[in-house]
Amino acid sequence: MLALACGGAAAGDCTLVFGQGRGVAAADAAEVERWDGVNFAFNRRVAEVLGERGEAVVPLVARAADDDVPATVRAVLSRAAADGCARIVETTLFADAEAGVLVARLREYPLAHDAAGALRIQPPRLTVERQFDLSPTTLDRVRPAVLGATMAAELAEQRAAAAGR
Repeated sequence: MLALACGGAAAGDCTLVFGQGRGVAAADAAEVERWDGVNFAFNRRVAEVLGERGEAVVPLVARAADDDVPATVRAVLSRAAADGCARIVETTLFADAEAGVLVARLREYPLAHDAAGALRIQPPRLTVERQFDLSPTTLDRVRPAVLGATMAAELAEQRAAAAGR
Protein backbone atom coordinates (compact mmCIF):
# COMPACT_ATOMS: atom_id res chain seq x y z
CA MET A 1 0.00 0.00 0.00
CA LEU A 2 2.54 2.63 1.08
CA ALA A 3 6.07 2.84 -0.24
CA LEU A 4 9.07 4.69 1.06
CA ALA A 5 9.99 7.14 -1.68
CA CYS A 6 13.63 7.50 -0.63
CA GLY A 7 15.73 7.32 2.52
CA GLY A 8 14.09 7.97 5.86
CA ALA A 9 15.05 10.49 8.49
CA ALA A 10 16.80 9.85 11.74
CA ALA A 11 14.63 9.70 14.83
CA GLY A 12 13.69 13.10 16.19
CA ASP A 13 11.76 16.05 14.85
CA CYS A 14 11.01 15.49 11.21
CA THR A 15 8.48 16.05 8.49
CA LEU A 16 6.64 13.15 6.94
CA VAL A 17 6.17 14.05 3.27
CA PHE A 18 3.14 12.01 2.24
CA GLY A 19 1.89 11.83 -1.32
CA GLN A 20 -0.98 10.19 -3.12
CA GLY A 21 -2.90 10.81 -6.31
CA ARG A 22 -6.65 10.44 -6.31
CA GLY A 23 -9.63 10.01 -8.53
CA VAL A 24 -8.11 7.20 -10.60
CA ALA A 25 -10.14 4.06 -11.28
CA ALA A 26 -8.25 1.11 -9.81
CA ALA A 27 -9.32 -1.04 -12.80
CA ASP A 28 -7.35 1.18 -15.20
CA ALA A 29 -3.84 -0.13 -14.46
CA ALA A 30 -2.15 2.12 -17.02
CA GLU A 31 -3.71 5.28 -15.58
CA VAL A 32 -2.92 4.19 -12.02
CA GLU A 33 0.71 3.64 -13.01
CA ARG A 34 0.85 7.00 -14.78
CA TRP A 35 -0.58 8.92 -11.81
CA ASP A 36 1.60 6.98 -9.36
CA GLY A 37 4.68 8.01 -11.35
CA VAL A 38 3.63 11.65 -11.44
CA ASN A 39 2.90 11.74 -7.70
CA PHE A 40 6.07 9.82 -6.82
CA ALA A 41 8.23 12.33 -8.75
CA PHE A 42 6.38 15.29 -7.21
CA ASN A 43 6.64 13.88 -3.67
CA ARG A 44 10.28 12.88 -4.04
CA ARG A 45 11.31 16.34 -5.21
CA VAL A 46 9.40 18.10 -2.43
CA ALA A 47 11.13 15.84 0.11
CA GLU A 48 14.54 16.44 -1.48
CA VAL A 49 14.15 20.23 -1.43
CA LEU A 50 13.04 20.24 2.20
CA GLY A 51 15.95 17.93 3.02
CA GLU A 52 18.40 20.19 1.17
CA ARG A 53 17.21 23.01 3.44
CA GLY A 54 18.35 20.97 6.46
CA GLU A 55 15.02 19.44 7.39
CA ALA A 56 14.80 15.77 8.38
CA VAL A 57 12.21 14.21 6.06
CA VAL A 58 10.48 10.87 5.72
CA PRO A 59 8.98 10.55 2.22
CA LEU A 60 6.05 8.20 1.84
CA VAL A 61 3.77 7.60 -1.16
CA ALA A 62 0.50 5.68 -1.46
CA ARG A 63 -0.77 4.33 -4.76
CA ALA A 64 -3.46 6.39 -6.46
CA ALA A 65 -5.77 3.36 -6.43
CA ASP A 66 -5.52 2.91 -2.65
CA ASP A 67 -8.94 4.06 -1.51
CA ASP A 68 -9.07 2.81 2.08
CA VAL A 69 -8.67 6.24 3.67
CA PRO A 70 -8.82 5.09 7.32
CA ALA A 71 -6.10 2.47 6.69
CA THR A 72 -3.94 5.03 4.88
CA VAL A 73 -4.33 7.55 7.72
CA ARG A 74 -3.42 4.88 10.29
CA ALA A 75 -0.32 3.90 8.28
CA VAL A 76 0.76 7.53 7.88
CA LEU A 77 0.31 8.28 11.59
CA SER A 78 2.11 5.09 12.55
CA ARG A 79 5.07 6.02 10.38
CA ALA A 80 5.09 9.61 11.67
CA ALA A 81 5.05 8.36 15.27
CA ALA A 82 7.82 5.83 14.61
CA ASP A 83 10.08 8.56 13.20
CA GLY A 84 9.14 11.27 15.71
CA CYS A 85 7.66 13.57 13.07
CA ALA A 86 5.99 16.77 14.23
CA ARG A 87 4.26 17.55 10.92
CA ILE A 88 3.02 16.10 7.67
CA VAL A 89 3.45 17.78 4.32
CA GLU A 90 0.88 16.28 1.99
CA THR A 91 1.80 16.31 -1.69
CA THR A 92 -0.74 15.62 -4.39
CA LEU A 93 -1.33 16.07 -8.09
CA PHE A 94 -4.83 15.23 -9.28
CA ALA A 95 -7.32 16.02 -12.00
CA ASP A 96 -10.54 17.76 -11.00
CA ALA A 97 -12.56 16.92 -14.11
CA GLU A 98 -15.66 18.78 -12.90
CA ALA A 99 -13.72 22.02 -12.52
CA GLY A 100 -11.59 21.32 -15.61
CA VAL A 101 -8.29 21.73 -13.78
CA LEU A 102 -5.20 19.80 -12.78
CA VAL A 103 -4.40 20.61 -9.15
CA ALA A 104 -0.93 20.50 -7.59
CA ARG A 105 -1.05 21.01 -3.84
CA LEU A 106 1.16 20.98 -0.76
CA ARG A 107 -0.48 21.19 2.65
CA GLU A 108 1.34 21.23 5.95
CA TYR A 109 -0.45 19.68 8.91
CA PRO A 110 0.93 19.84 12.45
CA LEU A 111 0.72 16.65 14.51
CA ALA A 112 -0.27 16.60 18.17
CA HIS A 113 -1.11 14.02 20.80
CA ASP A 114 -4.68 13.95 22.08
CA ALA A 115 -5.65 13.48 25.76
CA ALA A 116 -5.29 9.70 25.38
CA GLY A 117 -1.80 10.08 23.92
CA ALA A 118 -2.76 9.17 20.35
CA LEU A 119 -1.10 11.11 17.55
CA ARG A 120 -3.63 13.22 15.61
CA ILE A 121 -3.48 15.31 12.46
CA GLN A 122 -4.38 18.94 13.16
CA PRO A 123 -5.98 21.39 10.70
CA PRO A 124 -3.67 22.51 7.91
CA ARG A 125 -1.55 25.54 8.70
CA LEU A 126 0.02 26.21 5.29
CA THR A 127 -1.03 25.51 1.71
CA VAL A 128 0.71 26.03 -1.62
CA GLU A 129 -1.45 25.27 -4.65
CA ARG A 130 -1.31 25.56 -8.42
CA GLN A 131 -4.08 24.90 -10.91
CA PHE A 132 -3.67 24.23 -14.62
CA ASP A 133 -6.33 24.05 -17.32
CA LEU A 134 -7.12 20.38 -17.81
CA SER A 135 -6.73 19.01 -21.32
CA PRO A 136 -5.52 15.69 -22.73
CA THR A 137 -1.96 17.09 -22.80
CA THR A 138 -1.83 18.86 -19.42
CA LEU A 139 -0.29 15.96 -17.53
CA ASP A 140 2.35 15.58 -20.23
CA ARG A 141 3.31 19.27 -19.99
CA VAL A 142 3.48 19.48 -16.20
CA ARG A 143 6.95 18.57 -14.98
CA PRO A 144 6.25 17.19 -11.49
CA ALA A 145 9.83 17.29 -10.21
CA VAL A 146 10.35 20.92 -11.24
CA LEU A 147 6.93 21.86 -9.90
CA GLY A 148 7.66 20.05 -6.63
CA ALA A 149 10.92 21.95 -6.17
CA THR A 150 9.26 25.30 -6.81
CA MET A 151 6.34 24.62 -4.52
CA ALA A 152 8.55 23.24 -1.71
CA ALA A 153 10.59 26.47 -1.83
CA GLU A 154 7.35 28.46 -1.57
CA LEU A 155 6.25 26.35 1.39
CA ALA A 156 9.57 27.12 3.11
CA GLU A 157 9.02 30.83 2.43
CA GLN A 158 5.51 30.65 3.91
CA ARG A 159 6.93 28.95 7.00
CA ALA A 160 9.54 31.69 7.42
CA ALA A 161 6.92 34.43 7.01
CA ALA A 162 4.60 32.72 9.51
CA ALA A 163 7.47 32.50 12.00
CA GLY A 164 8.20 36.21 11.54
CA ARG A 165 11.58 35.71 9.91
